[in-house]
Amino acid sequence: MNDLSEHILKELKKKNPSLSFIREKMNNREKHIQILNSLKQNQMEMKLSKFELDSLHLLFRTFISMNEQIQSKISTLLDIQIEKLAVATKQLKARESYGVSKTPKISYF
Repeated sequence: MNDLSEHILKELKKKNPSLSFIREKMNNREKHIQILNSLKQNQMEMKLSKFELDSLHLLFRTFISMNEQIQSKISTLLDIQIEKLAVATKQLKARESYGVSKTPKISYF
């Protein structure tokens, strides 16, 4: 799961991240999470050593940290896209107003 999270973070660092790539990796992560949940629900009794438990805890803490980074980057990306959409909407309204009227309204800017 952490490898998939790392791929997602690398993609989010790109100038134009691929949403289909991110979606694919997120779906793969979800499959792994579902497998873990099914193991938990089946209550498989596992005998793990202290070292194995510590390693597992470290992996989960890493996963949680990476997940928080992914959420933060996606939230930032969403804010940027919302801002771009608002600007594009204003520009479209201004163009429509300019094309229809001989005396264009400039209040959109």
